[in-house]
Amino acid sequence: MDGASFKVLLVEDEPLIALTLVDMLEELGHRPLEALNGGQALALFGEHSDIDLLITDLGLPDIAGDRLAELLRAKTPLLPVIFATGHTGQGPQPITPKPPTAHLGKPFQVAELESTIERLMTMAARG
Repeated sequence: MDGASFKVLLVEDEPLIALTLVDMLEELGHRPLEALNGGQALALFGEHSDIDLLITDLGLPDIAGDRLAELLRAKTPLLPVIFATGHTGQGPQPITPKPPTAHLGKPFQVAELESTIERLMTMAARG
């Protein structure tokens, strides 16, 4: 997985945080698609059948991030998901195997994002 490039659906309702995360993903060589809410994310997911990974905030204005993940996984059951949240008590947690899921507490560093993506996508590739 080292050096692999993934198409990432990023769902973040705070524009400055979204911009920072897009920059981080591009710096890591990934191809982010940005949505500011769940509705936009659902539309983008419908337009792009080759999304490799979902990174979503849990506290979106129109739909909870975990509900969004459920809806997208109804179409792509093994879609890897990273829940990025600034809520206390929901920081980094272990990756669960099927479907691959991880939590990252905001703010996080590029290296932390990179290692989480690598572990999650390696797990997804193993099936």
